[in-house]
Amino acid sequence: MLCGLVDAFNPHLGSHGRRVAKLVDMLAVRFKVSYFAHQALRHAAMFHDIGMLGMPRTTLFLPRSELSEADRSLMASHPEIGASHLRALPWFEASATAVAAHHEHWDGSGFPRRLAGEDIPIGARILAVCDTYDEMLNKPADVPEQFTEEQVLEHLRNHRGHKFDPRVVDLFLGIVAEGSPHEEEQKLPEGELPLSLSELQAGHCLSRDLMNVSGLILLTKGTVLAEANVLRLQALRGMNAVVEPVYVHEN
Repeated sequence: MLCGLVDAFNPHLGSHGRRVAKLVDMLAVRFKVSYFAHQALRHAAMFHDIGMLGMPRTTLFLPRSELSEADRSLMASHPEIGASHLRALPWFEASATAVAAHHEHWDGSGFPRRLAGEDIPIGARILAVCDTYDEMLNKPADVPEQFTEEQVLEHLRNHRGHKFDPRVVDLFLGIVAEGSPHEEEQKLPEGELPLSLSELQAGHCLSRDLMNVSGLILLTKGTVLAEANVLRLQALRGMNAVVEPVYVHEN
């Protein structure tokens, strides 16, 4: 439900949360956190921006210097707003702690509480690096300020020990040095094709489960699409209801 709410409000924020969750998965393994801490951090990553629900899209992507004082104050409140939403569900309490602090800085210059160093929960420190990397690297196409991966990595290096926990940055850079964190997603098995909904045809066989944006399976791997399936899926096009691309076996 929470994923669906974020997706309905802003598909960019929804996909950003899912990508950040994959990044924190890798760092959680390096930090050897417990299973429950790992799950809590993954949920924090997925939902860390729910405090932005209701904010105008134009506000979200303006440089801070161009925001009004009221908008800056609203943006600065989103970690605590998001954490309060999550705390309505008791099983998200640990996730809420990380969400509330994911904009705190190692040197104490962050917000909302100006925590510093080890006083910042480790989950929030991990989330901060992953959030920054993905947010800078995957700006919406209509946002003027775009960054290359090297520029993003240089930003992390420059702010190591200032905004970010040095150890978290070092481990993250180590992951990048082994290969781009999203590189694995880009390598497709031989004979697999990624298609948009508009490209689907009757007779295509799904090579992966077809999911909706809330993470529920609509059609399972191995399903051969009938004409009715194709028509139904294409009717959902533009409604942000199906995760694209759809992966099929090459005929």
